Parts: sequence; structure tokens; C-alpha cells
Amino acid sequence: MQIAVGKEVDDSRLAAMQAAFPEVTFASAEKDPDCVRDADAYIGRIPAEIHARCTDRLRWVHATGAGIETIIAIPELVASDVVVTNTRGAHAPFVAEHTFALMLALTRRLSEFARDKQDHHYHAYGRGLPLDSLYGKRLLIVGMGNIGRAIANRALAFEMDVVGLDVMAPEQIMDGLTVLPMEHLDTELETTDILVVAVPLTAETTNLIDASRIDALKPGAMVIGISRGNIIDEAALAKRLHDGTLAGAGLDVYAEEPLPPDHMLWDTPRLVMTPHCAPGTPLTRDREFEITHENIRRFVAGEPLLNVCDKVAGF
Repeated sequence: MQIAVGKEVDDSRLAAMQAAFPEVTFASAEKDPDCVRDADAYIGRIPAEIHARCTDRLRWVHATGAGIETIIAIPELVASDVVVTNTRGAHAPFVAEHTFALMLALTRRLSEFARDKQDHHYHAYGRGLPLDSLYGKRLLIVGMGNIGRAIANRALAFEMDVVGLDVMAPEQIMDGLTVLPMEHLDTELETTDILVVAVPLTAETTNLIDASRIDALKPGAMVIGISRGNIIDEAALAKRLHDGTLAGAGLDVYAEEPLPPDHMLWDTPRLVMTPHCAPGTPLTRDREFEITHENIRRFVAGEPLLNVCDKVAGF
């Protein structure tokens, strides 16, 4: 059995895989693209040009991240019997923490205080900046997968009023948390204090938070984007931040990455920006590869794989 690995698997991880599974031949597709011709599986976000070299031997593709949008952009792969899995769940606690970092940076005006530090200015009691709190805020989480649920759990600890929307969720009400089907989105937007976008990028979620839905947010609301770009209309969001009708926004993901130096978001006020780093901790890769190793074990043993994705739905 041969498994090809992409650039996401560094030499140390590759060596650990080989040591753990001596019966498998692991090969780097980055160093030898033709190795995929003999591959039974591929670990990484397989590029279209690499998939084109694969043969009918390929039975499994495993994304070392949660998103599979680049994989399902290959029509031949989607139409095939190849099973696609991912590492969903590995990133949830860290992305949830980052979500709260963005929210707290906005409500507690940390960017302004950071500038005061640079200027060596001590403005007693916050120089009159209108500080805000998450307490009692109505939080709308669009996407209640692993990340959305992790955000909801932390929001309840902040004593927020939490509503989650999901295409797969039945309607349910628990202590402090209401979960509704996605068709409630337009109604819920009208009463939302903070909107968090945590859905994967699919055909259905592309431009989901469009200009009309940005406009539907009440004055003083906030928007947080932490899953993928191309879901939130960035121009519409920037317009409302410029005119002051939104209290703020926090983005970790963008329609274009890396974000060009001349992009209009750089000069948008009341916007906290981070460079698609929400999952970034030393533990994240370890958690990803725990799932990866378990799936390799299952693949070798002929057992059902974890985190099987719906290639048509996109997650």
C-alpha cells in the first residue's frame, strides 16, 4: 500500500507516519509528483494538477485541515468513488478563543489603547472611550458545527443570549441557547448584537451575508468572520463601518488571501483584522495529526474512516 502526502506534511510528520505504519510506503508528492500514480490514498489538500496524475488506485483523500473547498473544486474527484475526509474538530477550541479575542478587542477598544501605549499617553479611565461588554448581548452564530458549538459554549459562560443557525440542525432550545434551521437567518439578523460567521465555504454559503443582509443588521451591531472569505460581502461591511452604523467588525478570513497592500479593508475604521491565524497554536497540528494517524490506521485495517465529508454539500 502506498500513501502520497502533500506539502502540508513536513519531513518530521512524514517520518512519524512511516514509523507508525511500517507496512505502508509513504511518498512526498511535492518532491515526486509522479508518486501519486501508485498511491492508494493522498494526505493533504490535493491540487488539481496532482489529482490529474492519479490513477484508479486512489481510494481516499484526507484534508489535514477542516475546509475541503479546494478539493471539491476538482469535478473528477467529486464524481469519483474516492472518499474525502478532513480534520474537523481539531481547530474548534482555538478558533473559538480567537473569536472571543476579536469580540473583546472591539468591545474593550484594545486597538485604541495599543496606540496610546505606542504614544506613551496615559488617558485616565480610558479617556472617555465608550467601552462595551459582551454580557447580555444577543449572539447569532451562523454555522453550528464543531467551531460554532465551541463558540456557543464559551458565549454561555459570558452570559450572552446565544442563537445558532445550521442547515443540519433541528429546532431546539436549551439553557441559554437556541438552535434553529438556516431559514431563520433573515429574521434573526434584525435582533442580533453580534453576528459570527462560522459556516464552511460552499456553493450555498458563498456571499451568504450579502449587502442586503449586512444592511439588515441593526445600528450598533458587530460582525465577526472566522471561517472562510467570500461568505461576507466585504464592501458592504466596510460601507457600514465607514458610516458608523455598525459598532465594529473582526475578520480573520478574506475573499482574497494574502490581502493586497492596497485593499480597502486596511483603511476601514472600527475593523480588527488578523491574517487567517485563528487556529494557530502549537496544539493545533498535533490535534490534526491525531485524527490523521487514526484514519491511516483505519484505512490500513479496512475500518470506517472518521470525518467522512459530503463531496456534493462541501463539508
